[in-house]
Amino acid sequence: MKVVDIQNRIRDKAWNYLKGSFYHHRLVNPPILQNINFSPVQDQKRVIICYQTTSHFFDLDEESKGRTQPYEILSIIKVFSELNYCIDVIGCNDLQALNYVSNKKYDVIFGFGEAFYQLTNYQPDAISVLYMTEHHPAFSYKEEQKRLDYFYARHKRTTNISRSGLYYKLHHLNRKYSYVITLSEIEPFIAQYKKPYSLFPTGIFNINYSFKRKNFEIARKHFLWLGSKGVIHKGLDLLIDIFQKRSDVILHIGGLSKAEKKVLPWKDSSNIIDHGQINIRSDLFLKIVEQCAYIILPSCSEGFSTSISTGMLHGLIPVVMKGTGFNRLNNKAVLLEDYKIEYIESALNELANKSSHELNEVSNEVFKFAHQNFSVKAFKENIQEIIVEILNKNA
Repeated sequence: MKVVDIQNRIRDKAWNYLKGSFYHHRLVNPPILQNINFSPVQDQKRVIICYQTTSHFFDLDEESKGRTQPYEILSIIKVFSELNYCIDVIGCNDLQALNYVSNKKYDVIFGFGEAFYQLTNYQPDAISVLYMTEHHPAFSYKEEQKRLDYFYARHKRTTNISRSGLYYKLHHLNRKYSYVITLSEIEPFIAQYKKPYSLFPTGIFNINYSFKRKNFEIARKHFLWLGSKGVIHKGLDLLIDIFQKRSDVILHIGGLSKAEKKVLPWKDSSNIIDHGQINIRSDLFLKIVEQCAYIILPSCSEGFSTSISTGMLHGLIPVVMKGTGFNRLNNKAVLLEDYKIEYIESALNELANKSSHELNEVSNEVFKFAHQNFSVKAFKENIQEIIVEILNKNA
C-alpha cells in the first residue's frame, strides 16, 4: 500500500471519530457550494462566485445582526439564478477549493481574492467580473501608511498595516478583467476600464426606529464612530487625540475590541464613551442615535463603509474623508479635505455649532436617501441591472 493511501486511511478514521465534535464548524464554514439552481432539463451557463460560502448555512435573523454581506451575497446568487445560471460559490482566498472546480468550464467568473485571480488565469475566455468591496489596493496601502507615519510622529508608537491587502493584492489589479464593479470610488479604474460600474452597499436597519426631529441643540455636540478592525486605518486615533483635550463635544465609540483599544493612546475621559460591541437592532443603538447628530469615520480608505450606510439609515449625518469611498454622497455628507488633527478639529468646531433647523433638514435628506439606496431591495435591483447589462454585452 502506498504511503499516501495509508495517510488517507488514517485521516478518514480520525475524521469519522472527530467530525461529530465539529458539527457547528462544518455547518457554518463549508468550503464549496456547487450546482445551485441546477436544472437537469436545460442547457445552462455556469458562473462561479468567489466571495463567501456561509450565507446558506445560518439563520439570517440571528447570525447576521452585525453583517450585511450575507444579504448581498444571496442577492447576487438570486440574480444569477433568475438568469438561469448554474452557480458555484467558493471562498475568495480558498485555493484548495480550486482543486475541486478547476475542471469545470465557467461562462462567468465573479468576485475577488486570490481564488478569483487564479481562476481568471486558468479560464481567460470566461467573462471576468471583479467585485471591489474596498478601495483600490494601491490607494489603500499608500494612505494607510501615511496614517501610520502620522500616528508615530504624534505618539512615537509603531504599528503595522492592518486592513489593506487582506483580500485585494496589488498583483490582482495588475491585469485587466472584463468588467469591474466597485462599492468605492471609480476614479482608479477609469484609465483601465471604459465603464467601471458603481454600486452602493446595504446597511443594517433597526425596525423599531422611526425618524423624528431630535434635540439638535444637544445632539450637534455628539458624534458616533462605528467601526471594526483597523482603528488607525479608520481614523479613531485622530478623534481620540482631539476629544481627549475637549469637554464641549462627546465621542461615542462602537465596535472597538479590547485588543485594538490597547493600540490607542487612551486616557479616561468623560466625553469619550466606549459602548463596546453594539447590536444595531438593540435599544442601546436607538438611544445612541437619539443622542447623536453625526456619524464620523475619518478613514483613509473604504469601500463605502457599512457603518456609514447604517448610520444614514437612522438619520445620522455622515462625516467622512473626501476621496476615500464616499464621494457619491455629495451634499448628503460632510466630506473632509484633510486628516490632520488641526483641520479635523476645526471642522468639528463648525459642525458642533450648526443650526438645529439646518441639521434637521440635512438629517431628513440623509434618511430618505439612505432608504432609497441602502436597502437589500435596492441592492438587488441595482446589481441585477449591472449584471444584465454586462451579460447582454456578451450575448
